[in-house]
Amino acid sequence: MKTYLSPRHLRLVGRAWEIRAALRSLAASDLTVREFLRRMTTWTRP
Repeated sequence: MKTYLSPRHLRLVGRAWEIRAALRSLAASDLTVREFLRRMTTWTRP
């Protein structure tokens, strides 16, 4: 799964089961969405 993040958009690209698994793991954790995206992407908004 690839995650593309811009200041106004989030794009998740991959197989549906990969995306569902990633979102399920986020829901089960104490991570914030911002921290989850920081771990998933190489570029983060300053």
